[in-house]
Amino acid sequence: MLKHSARRWLAGLGVAGAFVAASATPAIAAEVPFKVVGQDMLVAPDSSAYAYFYATSNDPEQPHQFGRTTLDIDFSGISDFAVLDQPGEGWGWACETSQQVVHCESEFAEDDEPSLGFSVTGKHNAKPGQKGQLKYAVTSGGRTVTATSTVTLAENIDLQTAPEASVSGAPGSRVGAPATVRNGGDTTSRGAVLLMNGDYLYQYAGNFSNCRESEYAGVFCTFDEELEPGRSYRISAELPFQLHEDTRTGATLLSTSVWWTKDDWELTNRDWPLDGKPGTGEKLRLVAEPKIRSQAQQTDPDKMNNYTDISVKVTGDNPADLSVKGATASGKNGDVVQVRPSVTNLGPALLEYQGGPVFRVTIPEGTTAVEASGDCQPYTSDDEWDQWNGNWGEPGAKEYGCQVTETPEGMENPYEFSLRIDKAVPDASGAVSVRLAGDPNSKNDSGKIVINPVNAGGGEGGGDGDGDGGTLPITGESTGLIAGIGGLLLVAGVGGYVVTKRRKTRFVA
Repeated sequence: MLKHSARRWLAGLGVAGAFVAASATPAIAAEVPFKVVGQDMLVAPDSSAYAYFYATSNDPEQPHQFGRTTLDIDFSGISDFAVLDQPGEGWGWACETSQQVVHCESEFAEDDEPSLGFSVTGKHNAKPGQKGQLKYAVTSGGRTVTATSTVTLAENIDLQTAPEASVSGAPGSRVGAPATVRNGGDTTSRGAVLLMNGDYLYQYAGNFSNCRESEYAGVFCTFDEELEPGRSYRISAELPFQLHEDTRTGATLLSTSVWWTKDDWELTNRDWPLDGKPGTGEKLRLVAEPKIRSQAQQTDPDKMNNYTDISVKVTGDNPADLSVKGATASGKNGDVVQVRPSVTNLGPALLEYQGGPVFRVTIPEGTTAVEASGDCQPYTSDDEWDQWNGNWGEPGAKEYGCQVTETPEGMENPYEFSLRIDKAVPDASGAVSVRLAGDPNSKNDSGKIVINPVNAGGGEGGGDGDGDGGTLPITGESTGLIAGIGGLLLVAGVGGYVVTKRRKTRFVA
């Protein structure tokens, strides 16, 4: 399920596009050390839109060092119909406003480049159709570079959709994804754009002539039908998606659909074009009665209700058998030993990324985890285990919950721990286990971590424990074998893929 933070990020998709597209343009004349980029905006009365400004070096081989930098934003060009909200907070700038100019100053470290996010709010009684410019002037190293961006006052359109939907299918089958939209505003929406995407195990398989499949963004469909205020619409046919034949029975894959006004989409696509090849089949339609009320541009200020999170439940009979391997080690009091328990997918299905604490590790008695795997965090209960903000790799816990990366048949996921022996006792045991709904073999779902003392003559003072993976003792202080990675990073591509940092799979934006 998309977190609200991810939704906010996706709502600013055009901003990210502007950054990428502008940074990819050819460098201008060599005598100009840097360029300034501002993003165009659509804003509605009584609503705010968010955008970025940034400056970047024209020569990547010898980047301009900004150092002490000033920024001036002249917003007099929009003052008749919009207000520039005070920028600078949280961006490392010190800003002051005098009349209709914001003056900001900052000191940038080596290779850092200036950027600034801000919002513009349309005035209450302003008439849609008005346009004006924001003017930027950046001074660094004795050089001043200028740029502009255009702010357009647009009609307020509120596209809404169901927050959740669910579909199902067996591995290798085609699944139809529904999509609905409602115009919750007071103005007719002249068309709309639907963007739908999902896991690479769940790929678009349609041929509609008004839909294009993008390598990085899933599929987007453009509709010319008008959406009347207060009326709901459904696409004329479900969008077909193909489930990969290796998907695991019982898995739930996540997909997202989002609706845009055509003008919002055009502005975003101008910054980062998503070409894609259109289909050659029939046209996908929205069933609606056309009704034209205005020719002003249109924007949807509240994009938080434009999303549907689609759960794709995999049926059939294609399980994944997970097998646990324990570990053994030996040493004397004060030694730090390394253990490497693991879980292997015996197939036949591919195991999709598991964000929850699927793999559990209990530290043996008489030992302390001085280093923990970066895929693990201290565990007390499932409710308290947080894949987004957990204390990844935190030492000192007695029990750990670990996530499992996307794992094809035959792949092993190891988890390395460095344990300090505080009190050497024979057969000091800890536990490892895995739990996965639909796992066909529970007999290989658990194992042990066994730590034994080393006698004065060099022999072990007990049995060798259960499981493989024994290691040599590491005497003295910790040698920093595996540093905790910590946290999870959201990676989203155009239109809505949310992939965690820990997932080792193909990137689908």
